[in-house]
Amino acid sequence: MTNLLWRGFARILSIRWLSWTFMKVATHIDRPLMKLTGGALRLSFVIPTLLLRCTGTKSGRLREVPLLYVPDENSVLLIGSNGGAVAEPAWCSNLRAQPKVECLIRRRLQAYRAVELSGAERARAFQKAQSLYPGYAHYQRRLTRQIPVFRLVNVDTEESR
Repeated sequence: MTNLLWRGFARILSIRWLSWTFMKVATHIDRPLMKLTGGALRLSFVIPTLLLRCTGTKSGRLREVPLLYVPDENSVLLIGSNGGAVAEPAWCSNLRAQPKVECLIRRRLQAYRAVELSGAERARAFQKAQSLYPGYAHYQRRLTRQIPVFRLVNVDTEESR
């Protein structure tokens, strides 16, 4: 898809009711589809998608959430945009409370440690995310909250240092 065409598509997807609808539909379809196929098949075919496995803050139960992600060298960036909704997604508080998570990415289940980014590091990561999906910029413009950005660091890579 050409860059101009992709930006137009991203702008359409960032329309509030459309992004909310797509998120709800995609989440309910992608979760079982990704589990069944090891992450090989999903609705969000253009942007990389992973299946995040984290512990629920209130329930203590395993939560599985399909999320768009941004590859960043040896780590993964997650953007807590919640499709531009006023409230941030529940998985953000889950990661803050319990940063040890697992992700299913391209048929591989790996352990990660989540770190919430701030300052210049957050700004750079958010800019990188916007270059992959321009809709994040549209979401941020219409929100008063700052969209959280998390870096997932591969535990295996981290331990080998």
